[in-house]
Amino acid sequence: MTAVLEVEGLTKHYTFRRGWFGGEGAVRAVDGVSFTLAQGETLALVGESGCGKSTVARLVLRLTEPTAGAIRLKGQDVTRITGEPLRRARRDVQLVFQDPFASLNPRMTARQIVAEPLINYGEGRDAALAGRIETLFDCVGLARHQWDRFPHEFSGGQRQRLGIARALALNPAVVVADEPVAALDVSIQAQILNLLADLKRDLGLAYLFISHDLSVVEFISTTVAVMYLGTIVEIAPRDAFFRNPLHPYAQALLGSVPVTHPSQRGRRALLQGEIPSASALPSGCRFRTRCPLASALCAAQAPPLELKADGHRVACHHVPRADAAPAFASSQ
Repeated sequence: MTAVLEVEGLTKHYTFRRGWFGGEGAVRAVDGVSFTLAQGETLALVGESGCGKSTVARLVLRLTEPTAGAIRLKGQDVTRITGEPLRRARRDVQLVFQDPFASLNPRMTARQIVAEPLINYGEGRDAALAGRIETLFDCVGLARHQWDRFPHEFSGGQRQRLGIARALALNPAVVVADEPVAALDVSIQAQILNLLADLKRDLGLAYLFISHDLSVVEFISTTVAVMYLGTIVEIAPRDAFFRNPLHPYAQALLGSVPVTHPSQRGRRALLQGEIPSASALPSGCRFRTRCPLASALCAAQAPPLELKADGHRVACHHVPRADAAPAFASSQ
């Protein structure tokens, strides 16, 4: 499959001053994140609040300037471009917000909201513009008689459909969805997720999907990346991840998911201690202060993100590499 988004070594540090005489410190919000997103793929970024998921989304969209790293969109490095070249590149990556009400202009009608990106980029006039809006409304399941309604006249699910229509207006290659169903009722969540899945299939979209809800991630994703304190600690195909997570943090995340019957409850990996501050990270592996497998090696050296078993790439010294010889192998 063709890679439409490539992120390499993406970093964002926020500097601050430690009092009058303490010098400068830095909050390492995102620290060397790398991944590739192919056409038709949904990469889900998961992790605890504050791990850097939404910051990655803002960096990909260039709403926040990266400290270091590269972002390649359809082969073009958009990390350092500005002005009109950046404006043109932004056609190919659009955002669906978490809060469908706050993301819509209350003074604009539904038709004006969907038409705005088309008008900004000079796409269509009069009949052609109306035809494009009608097509977008059909795509997301909204009716033409709703064109002249204001956002407060829609339900939460309808507002999110309107936000999705706006995101699709310019035929983007990548849609960044930042917790797009978190503010919706459970029944409406299912409808929006099915809509996103149908649009991906029909339009060949690629999704960067931000979520903390693993049941949502299991339904919508093709690949799962687990973040902890600004870095990716495991990335794997969806089925392999949910069948057998390898990183201790990923195991703890899956172990925290509620089950409907006691017979479904397996052995849970309980985490001890508090999450370290992103401005005072521990040495070596940043998960070691809460990890039951932590050793002296973990304190001395940060583990690289390496290919392990079953398509997993994992940053952990205690998960053997895919090409490592088994401990019981004969020396002959």
